[in-house]
Amino acid sequence: MARLSLRPRKKSVDGADAAPAGSIPYGFVITAAWAWRLIAIGVILAVIVAGFARLSAILVPIVIAMIIAAPLEHLVTRMEKHRVPRSAGAAIVILSFAFIVLGLIAAAGGTIVAGFDDLREQAVEGFNQFLDWLVNGPIHVDQATIDNLQQNLADLLQKNWQGIFNGALSVTGTVGSVFAGFVIALFSLFFFLRDGRLMWLWGLGHVAGDNAERIDNAGTAAFGTLGRYARTSAFVAFIDALGIGIGAWILGLPLALPIAIVVFLFSFIPMFGAAISGAIAIAVALVDGGWKEALWMLIIVLVVQQVEGSLLYPFLFGKAASIHPMVILLSVSIGTLLAGFVGAVIAVPLVSFVTTFITKMNNPDALAPGEEVDDADDAPALEPA
Repeated sequence: MARLSLRPRKKSVDGADAAPAGSIPYGFVITAAWAWRLIAIGVILAVIVAGFARLSAILVPIVIAMIIAAPLEHLVTRMEKHRVPRSAGAAIVILSFAFIVLGLIAAAGGTIVAGFDDLREQAVEGFNQFLDWLVNGPIHVDQATIDNLQQNLADLLQKNWQGIFNGALSVTGTVGSVFAGFVIALFSLFFFLRDGRLMWLWGLGHVAGDNAERIDNAGTAAFGTLGRYARTSAFVAFIDALGIGIGAWILGLPLALPIAIVVFLFSFIPMFGAAISGAIAIAVALVDGGWKEALWMLIIVLVVQQVEGSLLYPFLFGKAASIHPMVILLSVSIGTLLAGFVGAVIAVPLVSFVTTFITKMNNPDALAPGEEVDDADDAPALEPA
């Protein structure tokens, strides 16, 4: 007579009975079950990344327009409450934004043109002094060696002039791509500011059942997080540019305003942007006034960046987007590989948007980073069809 076993059979991760002992080890069953899921996720991510890279010329301007629209959309809404049509409000906001940006570029360009000749002459003089130091200083490099290096460099440039010319042509093509991207971003920004909510509701109209309202709440919270992140980034970048720009002006550097603008732009890149812009400011100080001014510029940059890194960044960004530094590092690195400088700028905002969306989808009652209870209660609901 067969004995009845009272030991429960193990269940696999799919809910089916595990294989009897002696056939396939239980650990292999779990590993196989997770392996195909990870492979499927990896394939989906690879397709998404490849598609984004292939369509980056179109998608990147649209994403930039969405990031810009997030902190500016409330201005159009306020003007609408004062009986200004949304089309006119969107046009006013875009024209004001363009006026500020073009004004800064024009001011910086004029300063660069005025001080470039002097800076170039000082750079040449400093380079010649460096060569004299190599020959007459403690290293005592032979003058013939220096002359040979200069001649080899000149020969290298002459032999590769065709490659330099082709590079100039590629730059021209890049300028054309940038202009096309600018047009796409401009039109996208206008429609996001004017019809952003209507476009979102149109998309939700294709989602049936109770999921529509849940996705609407998650999307609204994610867009709010994107707006808070953009405003916080702009404020921190302004503080960095103001501090380093004033320091450059006090030192008497000829390109103080362009340095401040460069610092402002690079400050939108988390973790790396401040170091790059600070190095540019120190290099200009070194060329213009020597190592003493460069040392003072280094001190100014370190003080400003310490204030930003120790006070502003943790306090403000902790509320705007609760993202671990390791995630920021990976996001900036991947964004740089996919879209260069622009990818480094938009990577973290996209991650904060996706993170908030997933969090609100899993728990609709959870507060998004920086979201107050009143904001959550006043969030616009899905309008009935």
